Amino acid sequence: MTAEIAILNKTAVALAADSAVTISSGSTPHKIFDSADKLFELSCDYPIGIMINNDMNFMETPLPVLIKRYRADGRKFDKVEDAAYDFLNYLDEFGARAPESVQLRHLERHVMPIADEIQLHSQRILAGLIDSDDASLSDRPFTEVMAEQVSRAIEQLDAELGQAEDALFIGQGRRKLSKSEKEAVSKVIDERLTVATDEQRADLATIVIKNIGKVVWGAPNTGLIVAGFADDELFPTLVSFEVYGTIVGRLKYTKTNNVDIDRNGVRARVLPFAQREMVERFLYGLDDDIQDRIMTFCRQSVTRIADQLIESLDLPEGDQKALVNEALVAEKAFFNGLEKDSFAAIRQKSRMEIEDMVEFMPKSEMAEMAEALVNLTSIKRKVSQGMETVGGPIDVAVISKAEGFVWVKRKHYFPQELNQSYFSRKWPEFGQHRESKP
Repeated sequence: MTAEIAILNKTAVALAADSAVTISSGSTPHKIFDSADKLFELSCDYPIGIMINNDMNFMETPLPVLIKRYRADGRKFDKVEDAAYDFLNYLDEFGARAPESVQLRHLERHVMPIADEIQLHSQRILAGLIDSDDASLSDRPFTEVMAEQVSRAIEQLDAELGQAEDALFIGQGRRKLSKSEKEAVSKVIDERLTVATDEQRADLATIVIKNIGKVVWGAPNTGLIVAGFADDELFPTLVSFEVYGTIVGRLKYTKTNNVDIDRNGVRARVLPFAQREMVERFLYGLDDDIQDRIMTFCRQSVTRIADQLIESLDLPEGDQKALVNEALVAEKAFFNGLEKDSFAAIRQKSRMEIEDMVEFMPKSEMAEMAEALVNLTSIKRKVSQGMETVGGPIDVAVISKAEGFVWVKRKHYFPQELNQSYFSRKWPEFGQHRESKP
């Protein structure tokens, strides 16, 4: 995993990223390296940077290799958003040229989390039924009970996918799955959904194929954050995406942020990416976990209060039912107000207090703040249980219209003093400058 920060005001963009990368087999992490590169220049001609997180490969090719190859093309852009979509088109073309075996393996990785979730969900429900000592279970065959739970899980998945967000695709339209792709989907489901019947596996394959254009939880994805300045932009812009690779011959993605700093609109913004909870606590006073805990506590407490009050009143049965209904309406209004209004107001007020200061922050202070926020998540991971999925050296860059893309902190896998020839090759003026020194 990763912690990344982007800070924007009218003067510049500060980007910071940690160096930890988790090597996994499926959903099981095996090892963490703390030397990965996640922050790059996207263009040699424009002050535009790009950060990557989550899956560091695209169609079995390291993304840093593709970014550096793309950067060398010397493309022209009027807006940062144009550069971001041009890079997506570049990935789309690269993915479409991938061997069929690579595309099929990627499609299989896309389907695996769905089959695994159905299997685990069914097993959890069945375990709960067994632990409950339900007498009706002893009168029915185990296979019948399991099949019933699998069917319920598949029905629930179908309903959830029907309401899921539609992904976007680069290119015109989206073709249907080929015969080999349909066979790949069925193969994954047959291999991983072992508790299901043949008919249930076929049903699940049909649902997955029907919803291949939806955003599916657990699917491998890469976060791309593009920020900086292009020809027509006086103030910086940031665009971010979640990219799901080449699916049915097209690049599948969603757009997650579009921040355009302006005199009349957004004047400053602090954005966390990947592992965000500690930064959100700092910025907003809340994160999703704390918000969920508050909601759970309120739901339990408010319900108990209403029940106790109604029980303490000596009312006729009709009046008691009417009071229960009124209490339910009041509870629903309270929870909706808490979730949609109160939490939103807390987040908005906290964010504005910080961003009002960020608007006038010098570039050096923006760089320090970006590094500190990444380090905040790193320290949290260090003192928490589990693997340290954020850590290692923190790369920091500041992008401005005048100075361009400037590294504030940057790691190398080799010592600079032992590789002067490298720097002389990359920047001939570097060697001349050294020779002129006394």
